[in-house]
Amino acid sequence: MKKLTFALVSLLLGTSLLAAWPLESPPAHAVEETKPAAPPSAPPKEPATDIAAPTLQAAVERFMKQLALQPGFEPWQQASWTSYPLGPGMHGWVIIVSAEGSEAGYLVIHAGEPDTYRLTEYGKGSYPLFSLQTLHRSLVQLELIEYPHQAERLYFSPLQALWKITVQNANRIWYIDAKTGEEMPFAGDAKLPKSKTPSAPNVQAFTNTDAKHTIKESGQAEPAEPYARLPWVQKSGKPLPFDDLKQLIAQGSKPVYAAELYEGSVTVPLPVAGFQVWSSGDRFVQFRQDDDRFLPYEALQRLGSFYP
Repeated sequence: MKKLTFALVSLLLGTSLLAAWPLESPPAHAVEETKPAAPPSAPPKEPATDIAAPTLQAAVERFMKQLALQPGFEPWQQASWTSYPLGPGMHGWVIIVSAEGSEAGYLVIHAGEPDTYRLTEYGKGSYPLFSLQTLHRSLVQLELIEYPHQAERLYFSPLQALWKITVQNANRIWYIDAKTGEEMPFAGDAKLPKSKTPSAPNVQAFTNTDAKHTIKESGQAEPAEPYARLPWVQKSGKPLPFDDLKQLIAQGSKPVYAAELYEGSVTVPLPVAGFQVWSSGDRFVQFRQDDDRFLPYEALQRLGSFYP
């Protein structure tokens, strides 16, 4: 019977996974690219300036256009996308990019100043942030897939993105890492970050300033195996200026980054795989986590340390 149930659930995944049972607060629903979500409420709009701001749809397409020019992002040139809201009060969306019928990457975009949008993080590959396929595998492994449940997206910061799983008539809540699908070692919300407003980089999308929002510099590195050597276990890391990080990458070094999250209950080591610098001055560090993920350098400095 379990095998039959699993097979039926797999076939119906695309339409029923996040709406398995009704709650007072309905689960987040997809917003197709042809019908972008409306911006969240914002302070009164300032007097018009010479910079025009786009809709969410225009912002997504502009970011994707720039990233599609980068090595490894070529499938994005003919890709489609779907947006999903990032939970109540978080003023952002995850954009799942699909190419040739498969997931090909993601972007996280937050509302910035009135009528503007900011690129918070992004990645390429078949294991995007908040992938429904990854969530499905996790629910199967946790033996929750057969029960009525609700899945809610929560995004507190880069490296702190979670699925919140509520099961009908259960006396606990499950939290699953939105990138890896791993179950978190806590069941309540006591260890969750208190703020729901993650600080976002300043990469903004404007309709008439394409030249100001391009990737002007990038570098690649052969990522290390983070468990091959363990300086991050001894917590011997230190703040690393971005120019020093670039130099390590150019020299062929294999730095590792590690962060202690959720009040120290989770340690995440990530191998550095490169960097990208936008013309706005915003700097993103590339990591290998199942596939490639680009996280803002300033946020990384606050969350953890680099280990050369």
